[in-house]
Amino acid sequence: MPRLSLLFWTLAAVVGSVAVWWLSSYLDTLTTLAQTDRAAALALFRTRAMPALLVVVGVAVAAGAMLLRQGLQIARAEPEGRLLGRIMAAAGFLLAAAPLALISVVFWLLARA
Repeated sequence: MPRLSLLFWTLAAVVGSVAVWWLSSYLDTLTTLAQTDRAAALALFRTRAMPALLVVVGVAVAAGAMLLRQGLQIARAEPEGRLLGRIMAAAGFLLAAAPLALISVVFWLLARA
């Protein structure tokens, strides 16, 4: 089971990194377009960039949840690993919560636009 978790974590990191790189380059293109046609850039962001952004958030939440779960398991099972387990759980929580908070802000801003 630990090897499967490590494989999942590595796969999530690789897929997330590639998705973030692609999304970053696409957002640069949309930023350039927004200087001349704001409405077109906003429409493209909603239809093309937003789904990719949701995938990135989904990968981060899944990876964070997995790390949180494993950290809690370590903290409960091994007395000498309690500190490490708590650190892993905190890192997993932040990894899952931060993208959710940021995507909420993006949705709020899009609703106002």
